[in-house]
Amino acid sequence: MGEHTDCDIEEMYIIFKAKGTLIIEGEKTRASAEGIILNKIAGTHGLVNDLSKEVELLIIQASLK
Repeated sequence: MGEHTDCDIEEMYIIFKAKGTLIIEGEKTRASAEGIILNKIAGTHGLVNDLSKEVELLIIQASLK
């Protein structure tokens, strides 16, 4: 999933296996291990699989509506 902004939902990425670029509020870091990422409401974020490795993650969304 590319960089995007969610207006009325909060997302959590639970990363099981990843090799790629994690983008949060314009800052890019390497996603190369397991972890949990909380993406705040109205925040800009994304995960880009820019390598030929698999990405395994679970995305949980909570809506304010």
